[in-house]
Amino acid sequence: MSSRPNIFRRQYIIKKGLQFRYIGIVFVIALIASLVTGYTVFSTGWTLLGEKLANVYPQGRLVYVFKTTNIALMRNLLFVSPLIFIMALLFSHKIAGPVYRIEKSLYQIAKGNLGLRVKLRKRDELKDLAEMINLMTENLSKTISIAKEVNVNIDAELGKIKEAISTRPESAHLQDSIARLQTQLQKVRSSLNTWQT
Repeated sequence: MSSRPNIFRRQYIIKKGLQFRYIGIVFVIALIASLVTGYTVFSTGWTLLGEKLANVYPQGRLVYVFKTTNIALMRNLLFVSPLIFIMALLFSHKIAGPVYRIEKSLYQIAKGNLGLRVKLRKRDELKDLAEMINLMTENLSKTISIAKEVNVNIDAELGKIKEAISTRPESAHLQDSIARLQTQLQKVRSSLNTWQT
């Protein structure tokens, strides 16, 4: 049994532009597919049946049946349209939610928080992308930790060298070089310290 409670999003429109473009595309494709399929079946059926029934039923009766069937087809398409919209909204939510979460996480990572991991819900899409981001931040965190450690070690060794040569009068040039190196190391250290590992 999982110790984490199920967390549901209460807001289904998270990224309006992305979701409405997605819903629009799905809606238009489904509507076109429905119209093409419906009218193909409808026209093919009526062409074949019309020829057979023209001798049996009067012309007015066939026109009435044709119009009634046409109205039923349009009514059913109008009835199905909101369902297509709702289904597209629910599915777009499984994409837009993770996109929103990944954007927020990447913003925090860009600010220096390498300890952050992207966490998505069980049925969300884009889990592979989230895992790649997590792997990237984990590797970057390890690399920066090593760089920080190396920086400290180099600074300590430079301090030892500076102390060892400080008693020699001819070492002024070396001491200046060491001081410049230590200044550069301090800049590197400051840059590395902006990352939280």
